[in-house]
Amino acid sequence: MLIWHTPLLERRSVEGVAARTIGAAECLRRADRKGSIILSDQGSAPRGVDEKRATRIFTDGRFGPDAGPWVFLVGIWTPDDWREELCAWYQCEHGPMLLECPEWQGYQLLETSVDDGCQFYVLHRLASRRALESEQRKRSRSTSWFHRLSKNDWFDTPFERILAHRVALLWHPNERTAA
Repeated sequence: MLIWHTPLLERRSVEGVAARTIGAAECLRRADRKGSIILSDQGSAPRGVDEKRATRIFTDGRFGPDAGPWVFLVGIWTPDDWREELCAWYQCEHGPMLLECPEWQGYQLLETSVDDGCQFYVLHRLASRRALESEQRKRSRSTSWFHRLSKNDWFDTPFERILAHRVALLWHPNERTAA
């Protein structure tokens, strides 16, 4: 999966960048208005676009554009020796608790290669941004497992968090996909 970050905000400009993808592209504007995110499976990022190529580790709930117009992107770095623990926490406790909220549609845990440690990105699908203030999210951040992880200086506070709303869903046929 590709995650592109661009400083562009205007829909037509973002769609122009998304035209560099192959197949489907989802264009999302950051709620903080600091740019846009483009999600796709393939493509070649143009200049000025930050690209993350990530591999899917697991998905739960509904995922994809039909799962809601909001994406809550969380970037998580961990030391190598905490990789399995973080994945287990997300898959066995944190993720399932979030999915108890009717507006929390699903999530996808992705990993990208870095020189030191492990870099994860979680794409949460939300039917409404109200899911971020839900009792289920509060409860998922108050468990003993969460508190055990939060004793590490790399956990929670340094996570990158971006809320974005879909502005376009595009399908770009490309001759490279034709057989």
